[in-house]
Formats: sequence, structure tokens, C-alpha cells
Amino acid sequence: MSNRVRIPVFPLGVVLFPESRIPLHIFEDRYKRLIDEAVKEKSSFGINYVEEDRLHAVGCSARVIEVTERHPDGELDIVTEGERRYEVLEFEQNGPDQISFATVRWLDDEPEVRDTELTGETIELFNELAEIAYKGVIDPLDEAVWNAEDRFPSFKIAQKSGLEAPQRQALLSVTSENERLTMLHKFLTQLLPKVKEFETTQTLIRNDGYIVTWNKTSGPNDNDLPNPL
Repeated sequence: MSNRVRIPVFPLGVVLFPESRIPLHIFEDRYKRLIDEAVKEKSSFGINYVEEDRLHAVGCSARVIEVTERHPDGELDIVTEGERRYEVLEFEQNGPDQISFATVRWLDDEPEVRDTELTGETIELFNELAEIAYKGVIDPLDEAVWNAEDRFPSFKIAQKSGLEAPQRQALLSVTSENERLTMLHKFLTQLLPKVKEFETTQTLIRNDGYIVTWNKTSGPNDNDLPNPL
């Protein structure tokens, strides 16, 4: 199978991770058409983070797993689930009422030996955060399940760890699970005392996992494209 494909793209102000889910409210006609087609054909589309009028090149393919509501005016409430990362090679910006497309290459991690000690420690830190901040709302991660070569706990942890969108984008762009876990380990080590001391629990929950955070430069594949919107 070719590593280059052409997909419809939905530029958004959020970052989607593989295996994570985000709810979306769809109100623009072009994106209502995109979602209707994706539901009908059971096909996927791309979500790319837009930051200060820039479209980041690394995104994640998504599939609609549920249409929670169809409003009388045609607007939609849906839940999407991330599938696979990609890097945009060529972006096609059509008219303002038309769906954008992109030619992308699928982005996989570089081969490496998983650092099981680092994985275990990071999972432990996340589970501590989950207990303090979410108080049973989300389940802790089972290390026996997630500390395996074929699992990627970094994406699962990042979804509910308080990362701001630019930090999530930096993490999404890194092609090493060990490096992503190192970033999260450092972040969680710094965050946990703040959660305990300043009682930022409600802020974390209200913002679905977003909190002010850490300075991290973009990953090696996090190439910015001129804004085509």
C-alpha cells in the first residue's frame, strides 16, 4: 500500500491523538458535507491543528464514531476518534465554501527498544494525576496492558494530562514513544505538585485536560505550512 494518500482535511483549533476521542459541533456547510460523506461511506478525514493562522503539517486521521445530535438547522454534534498520524505534503485550498484536501504521507515511529522503566513511571504519575484531578471520572491505566511494545501510552496519557494545544501538537509530531514519554514524565513531575498546592483540579476538568504548562519546541516533523485558509 502506498504511503501517500489524498484525504479531505478539517483544520481545527484542537489536536487529535490516535485512539483518542473528541466531540465536535459542526456548523459550516462544507464541513457538514464532509461529515455526512464520512458517515455514509464510513471513511476517514484529516484533522490538522491551526495555530495563529498557521496550519501544522502533522495531523491525525479521524473517523466519526457517533452522531450524537442532528439539529433542525442541519448542524451536527459528533464524536470523532483518532486513527493514524500523517504529514501534509501538499495542501489544496479550494473556494471558501469548498472542502480542503491534502496529499499526505503516513507517519510512524522510528524503530526503538521501549524503555519499560520510563513507561511504568510515567503511567504511575498519570494515574496519580487521574486520582487527584478526576476522582474516578477516568480510569487509571493498567501498566500490564499499556507497558507493551505494541501500545502507545503517551497518546492516552497526553489526552488528559493538562497539555495546551501547542504542546499536544509538539507531542503528536515526535516519532519516538520513548521521547514522548520523557516529555510527559517531565511535565507530570512538574504538574503534580501544582495540582496539589494550588487546587487546579476544577480548571483541569472544565477544560477537558488543558492546563498552562511547559515550554517545548516543536518535534522534528512538526513543519509549519503557510496558512491556506
